[in-house]
Amino acid sequence: MECRRCQSEPVIFLRYAGRRLCRRHFLAWIAGAVTRELRRQLRALEGQRLRERAALRLGIALSGGKDSTVMLHLATEWARQRRLEVVALAVDEGLPDYRPPSLALAAQHCAALEVVLHTIGFRDIIGEGLSELVARRPPAASPCSPCGVLRRRALNTLAREAEVDVLLLGHNLDDCAQTILMNHARGDVDRLLRMAPHLHRQPGLVPRLLPLRRVPEREVMLYALLSGIAFHDGTCPYAGEAQRNVFRETLLQLESQTPGTRHALLRGADRLRERLDPPRPLTPCPECGEPAGGGICRFCRDYGTGAQPAGGAVS
Repeated sequence: MECRRCQSEPVIFLRYAGRRLCRRHFLAWIAGAVTRELRRQLRALEGQRLRERAALRLGIALSGGKDSTVMLHLATEWARQRRLEVVALAVDEGLPDYRPPSLALAAQHCAALEVVLHTIGFRDIIGEGLSELVARRPPAASPCSPCGVLRRRALNTLAREAEVDVLLLGHNLDDCAQTILMNHARGDVDRLLRMAPHLHRQPGLVPRLLPLRRVPEREVMLYALLSGIAFHDGTCPYAGEAQRNVFRETLLQLESQTPGTRHALLRGADRLRERLDPPRPLTPCPECGEPAGGGICRFCRDYGTGAQPAGGAVS
């Protein structure tokens, strides 16, 4: 068994592509996939300049985990080859035993790459962290729902404050395929059409791109290990309660029996988005003015208009 591109010993077999790759060609494979996605997604944003300045400013959502850390390294290298600006954006949910170690590692990577890191916490937005918020909720309530609402608000606020043109998220192929499967299972076409990568700019919302959307999770992991990229491998204390776990296990079984299922889900969703009308334009929430799908936004419904973002701190 040899590498598809040379006679070296392979480090991985890509079942969905029928390829065996050595270390060198595997790393090049991943870098190429990320480069193609960045180019494709930036072109898809209406083919227009996003801001009136000489170079784009990319914001990278960074948690310190494997996905966002690998994306930080790859996207920073790609951007600097093109003389684009890069900043990193991090959210502290307020989980004492989980988030501080990952943010510390994220800060180390940013320092090594000379990337400015901006941070914002849930406490800056609603005055308390996720652990306190969950403690007050009914036992049956999932903590993932409020976390998602607050993270989206925090990242958009921080991205606007940092004046980035686009926000890069570290969602890998498994993440994207799971979300697509969840939306299909719920019959939620609107959410399917609104998924990142965003194809249109919306007032008040920083467009979100997904450079890793075609890279499976295990390949992101292998890239980090082979490249010597340290990452935080802790697990969120509430991860076991996520409804996504059901779809994760289902998708793993489907991929095992039919390699390429994840890529097929991604292609199918892209084709639907090409053929269907764009999602309804976002409108300002009448309470806080942030972009919303219609009427009062979820943030104001859950936390009230008094809970306004207080801005991010630079670390």
